[in-house]
Amino acid sequence: MSRQWLQIALGILTAIGGFVDVGAVTTAGEAGAQFGLGLIWAMVLGTLAIMLLVEMSGRFAAISKKTYAGAIRERFGFKFYLLPLSAALAANSMLLAAEMGGVSIAVSLFTGGPWRRYYPLVALLVWLMIWRGPFKLIENAPSLMGLVTFSFWVAIFLLGVPSPELVSTMWRPRVEPGQMAGYLYIAAAMLGAVISPYLVVFYSSGAREERWTRRSLVVNRASAVVGMGFGSLIGIALIILSALVLGPQGVGANTLAEVGLSMARAMGPLGSLLFATALFTTCLGAALEIVLAMSYNISQGFGWEWGEEKLPAEAPRFNLVLTLFLLLAFGIGWLNIDPIQLTLYASTFTALVLPVALFPFLVIMNDRRYLGQLTNRPWMNVALVGILLMAFVVAVVSIPLMVLSGG
Repeated sequence: MSRQWLQIALGILTAIGGFVDVGAVTTAGEAGAQFGLGLIWAMVLGTLAIMLLVEMSGRFAAISKKTYAGAIRERFGFKFYLLPLSAALAANSMLLAAEMGGVSIAVSLFTGGPWRRYYPLVALLVWLMIWRGPFKLIENAPSLMGLVTFSFWVAIFLLGVPSPELVSTMWRPRVEPGQMAGYLYIAAAMLGAVISPYLVVFYSSGAREERWTRRSLVVNRASAVVGMGFGSLIGIALIILSALVLGPQGVGANTLAEVGLSMARAMGPLGSLLFATALFTTCLGAALEIVLAMSYNISQGFGWEWGEEKLPAEAPRFNLVLTLFLLLAFGIGWLNIDPIQLTLYASTFTALVLPVALFPFLVIMNDRRYLGQLTNRPWMNVALVGILLMAFVVAVVSIPLMVLSGG
């Protein structure tokens, strides 16, 4: 029994590592700085959606012994599979470049040097960990270190209780004339950052790496609900911190260093170090997951041998894909695009393709050939339809809002 609870704890930490990334940090910081607490609803809504999707992907992998990407290829055919794959490749290459930029900025906060100096070294670190690191190390090490994000709530406690005026922005957002497009754009980008299809692919593949069975369903539910819930609390903490410190000072959180000013205000130099540590570990963990997710996705869809636990000689095309994908993202990051801007573009594009990426859930999670008696319950299907409708609306408005708000 104690071993099972240990597995649950590790599953929760894995979920934390996948949830809090540069997209969540960026959109939460900008939301709080510009609109007070008026976008917490978007974080909560996205969290409920990703909880459900993660639970479904883990249950599917544990029962069917198949992965989400592999099931799309098998159930819908290769031509349909290429559509979400192409979308994932475009969105995740930008997001990986932003994550590595986030790690580089974290290093620069420690050293004081320009972040671009460290970008090649960060890419090399990611490649070395992916190339030779065991799955358990990639799964748990950054997540364990990511517990430093608890310090965000400590900082809120030190800053004091938010004023009634700030609290009221939860239901009366402070949207100035001409800012509505920006408000809705950040909401759409936040939903795109939180509901990350790469996390679903990584999670289902990780379940197969660890050979989950029916006995793992408790672990799966705990990871989905408690892990994603904790990740959401960290995102909400960043919104509150930015609203408490950056908003009153007119700082727009246009860089990751500006987002970290809230921690420095609350805890001094220690706060700056804690923010840099949190940024380093969460972005590194997300970068590792994105690289693996894309290599899982392509290898499973094409029917190649795959697995992080396999030696490169045992799964050569799997390892070749992760190397080439990392090089592609490195090239994008080397174009001198600010990581925050790149993150918003990636989150917007992710929101644009969410309906395509998530629609297969509605079919495979109700297929008894895969799940037997453990198909979706009626309320789950209703919730899933609601998520798909929300994803469709977000996809339709993302590009117009980006244009209207100036990105």
